[in-house]
Amino acid sequence: MKIKEIADFLKKEVRGDSNFEIKGISEISDVREGHLVFIFDGRKVFSIKGLDKAASIVPDTVKECPAKAWIKVEDVKGAMIGILKEFYWKKPKVCEGQIENLENLKHVKMGKNVKVGKNVFIGENCVFGNDVNIFPFSYIGNDVEIGDRSVIYPHSIILDNTKIGKEVIIYPGVVIGSSGFGYHQVGEKFEAIPHIGRVVIEDRVEIGALSMIDRGTIGDTIIGEGTKIDNGVHIAHNVKIGKNVIILAQVGISGSCEIEDGAVIAGQVGIADHIKIGKGAKVVAKSGVDRDVEDGEVVFGYPAIRKMEMMRLISYFKRLPELFNRVKKLEDLNK
Repeated sequence: MKIKEIADFLKKEVRGDSNFEIKGISEISDVREGHLVFIFDGRKVFSIKGLDKAASIVPDTVKECPAKAWIKVEDVKGAMIGILKEFYWKKPKVCEGQIENLENLKHVKMGKNVKVGKNVFIGENCVFGNDVNIFPFSYIGNDVEIGDRSVIYPHSIILDNTKIGKEVIIYPGVVIGSSGFGYHQVGEKFEAIPHIGRVVIEDRVEIGALSMIDRGTIGDTIIGEGTKIDNGVHIAHNVKIGKNVIILAQVGISGSCEIEDGAVIAGQVGIADHIKIGKGAKVVAKSGVDRDVEDGEVVFGYPAIRKMEMMRLISYFKRLPELFNRVKKLEDLNK
């Protein structure tokens, strides 16, 4: 493939050799001859080793580039996504096979072009939209609804009464619809609280591998449209997550929390129950949140406070040995 084919796809102009042959994609840390490199920081173009034997996609602020051929774009990451999808990425295909519980399928409504892999269990009264893909070894409980073009990857478990919207991607090993962790102590014993709510996942949500989302106690646990959840995340009962929220790996969100539109929860954050995270707020990695976070606020630490305040406290902490020595000297002078 020649660089001009990529330029035509992007509707941009090639600078340098428009017939340069693209053999593959390289990272900037290991540029290979004849490969295409995506450069996000235009200030680095002259410091990347091997770029003079490769092609590159660069920000439109770059005036000169040592690559054999290069294309200027407004959004390098957006261009990268488009190029990878168009020329390199192949959508995984479902291995279609016999569904073992055929006697239940008379209660299942299936849209057009639904593909179900081998060893998939499907319960009663399910409704699948068009172009749904369910990969092998998945479990779909009773009264589950899955919208058009959604994909359920292998070993996923979708328990009863779950509602999944359109174009949702559920990666391997996800468990949706377990009962929440709720108990009432009676004497010396703990009695489990029945959870009769649902999990409702709106359109274009992605849920990373081995994540878990619990059903509501009475109301629903809701994951809002466009939200992206990383691997290994736990979302407890009755949590309400808004639109276009980003939740990174190993986050734990306790019951009845509310995460509003556009919030970002970084890796290994823990959020106590009944906490509200405001619109566009950001919680920095490894923070523990035990209070509400205001719209647009950035918090950090344990317990989480405003990031700038925490950074100031950390700078004080680093100076403690120096301050200790100064105090000791003053005490010695007064003896």
